[in-house]
Amino acid sequence: MDAAIAALSHLSVTQKALALIAVGGVALFMLAAMLALVLPARLAFAAVAGTVAIALAYLLLRPIVTYDLGPRPAPAADHAAALARFAADAAADPTPLNPLCHPRLLDHGERRPVAVVLLHGVSSCPQAFVDLAPALFARGHNVIAPRMPQNGYADRATDALARMTAGELRAWGDAAVDVAAGLGDEVVVLGISAGGTVAAWTAANRPEVARAVVVAPLFGLPGFGARANDLLTRIMLFLPNVSVWKDPLRRAAWEGMPHAYARQATRGTGEILRLARATLERLAEAPPAGGSLALVTNAADRAISLPAADRFGDLWAASGKPLTRYVFPVEDRLGHEIIDPMEPGADPALTYPVLIDLVETPAADR
Repeated sequence: MDAAIAALSHLSVTQKALALIAVGGVALFMLAAMLALVLPARLAFAAVAGTVAIALAYLLLRPIVTYDLGPRPAPAADHAAALARFAADAAADPTPLNPLCHPRLLDHGERRPVAVVLLHGVSSCPQAFVDLAPALFARGHNVIAPRMPQNGYADRATDALARMTAGELRAWGDAAVDVAAGLGDEVVVLGISAGGTVAAWTAANRPEVARAVVVAPLFGLPGFGARANDLLTRIMLFLPNVSVWKDPLRRAAWEGMPHAYARQATRGTGEILRLARATLERLAEAPPAGGSLALVTNAADRAISLPAADRFGDLWAASGKPLTRYVFPVEDRLGHEIIDPMEPGADPALTYPVLIDLVETPAADR
């Protein structure tokens, strides 16, 4: 059993999903076989198949609700108001935090030409920017790295991600832009993974965002097309949450990075994809509110759907707003998390110069 669990822990997201589907198929076959003990075999298998067909039809037709994910802007009027807002937001959650995971503000003591917002990925925290934030601050920018809702708690084995909602992520993005509006004449938002999804949402919805650098955004799971990802999103939002251990053998004893959770959550993933859906719908309806966009992907990334990220870029490009696409080639051998210096596969010496250049240079000037 342990050997089987260890083998599963090394599977990609897509392979795990396919394995789960296969297990579900076997379970349904066994259910039909048990029913066949008391019913004619054809009737038993037809009943199970019909139930599955009805359930799939329901999930395919069930809408992914996004009407509640529009912007609610309240930008800080000045530098002092921004500092007060940041302090209030940081103190809002009473849950004990990992000492590494407190929100971070690197402030020059005055409003600067540029304020940079750094949005980390799910199960991580602001510690992911431990090196990038100071590098941007040293270049004269005010920098904030807020903590994603339900992330960064002291209990690294928590199931808090099961409670994370797209509405919380929307509010997190709104609040970050509101604070940054008082810290700089221009607001630049950089986000990675789920933080990249939120950064994309801010670029689509907030006119205060002069530039967004969207890194490896989660707009779909890898290996599945757009319709399959829609179905998976509906399933994750409809079914009870499943918290998945990153290391199924060691579970809570998993060491990993000291600021990262030991578990992911299917419901939280579905909520991230719900915000992604809202962002795509917003771009399909009208031009984005933000200025320019840089879309950064990694050809070796196995954690997100690269075609889904490209579709987001295509929608942005169709609006006529400036767009830069940057792809790190497979030969760079980067992992999904290309910013956090502690993440396996990260290479800050390679990635940071590119990201800093994208933060500082409008897409139209490239």
